[in-house]
Amino acid sequence: MPKYRITYKAWIFLIILVTAAMIGFVEKKQSDAVCKAINISIDNQLGNYFVDENDVMKMITNDQDDKIVGEYFSDINLKMLEERLERHAFVYHTDVYEDLRGNLNINVYQTRPIARITHSGYNDKYVNHLGEIIPTSTKYTSRVMLISGYVTKNIEGENLNDSEYGQKLMGLIDYINKNKFWKSMVAQLDIDKKGNISIYTQVSKQLVEFGQPEEVEGKFRKLEIFYNKILPSKGWNSYEKVSVKFKNQIVCE
Repeated sequence: MPKYRITYKAWIFLIILVTAAMIGFVEKKQSDAVCKAINISIDNQLGNYFVDENDVMKMITNDQDDKIVGEYFSDINLKMLEERLERHAFVYHTDVYEDLRGNLNINVYQTRPIARITHSGYNDKYVNHLGEIIPTSTKYTSRVMLISGYVTKNIEGENLNDSEYGQKLMGLIDYINKNKFWKSMVAQLDIDKKGNISIYTQVSKQLVEFGQPEEVEGKFRKLEIFYNKILPSKGWNSYEKVSVKFKNQIVCE
């Protein structure tokens, strides 16, 4: 019995020793490895094309000032490359890693615009899926709903989630975008000085007075009644304005 215990412990020690040696061998081999090629994969979320392979190559090579192919991986700062890429307004996450074949693999995940802020005197900006306010791009235009009016007066900072009103507005935008019908219907949200919202639709001439961006689900239920029951019986051009901003009321004019 004692002899068995010694043999068992010896096997465990041998396995640990071999494993450590293999890890050391792989690490040594990787540290001596030279970058032979760069593989770039870009996640084009929902058909957005704000970033292409050319852009990625320019960013990781610092506009070709830094050499990567032909360099030892031990001399390439992978974390720094990720940080360079993630400074791009339309990149929100990256994975940069080497493989045993000598490839530098780069996975780029693009941000997804969910609305476009437009008002006179200022450059247009996007709101992305994280609530961040980012610049538009000359490379590609995303077809999203417009937000106009007193936007900057009602939100704070560079992220909608930084203010209470911005969080509510983000909730309204998300609700619309996640509902197939309302996403196709809503063309524009217009915000007044007090933060009240008017909705301009794609297919009807009625202006929708939505009020504050709160009680969102209940207000859209009232709009469903308006579009599914009232308009079919009265005619699509019967009213110029519908208001759902008052509790338990649909006001048509």
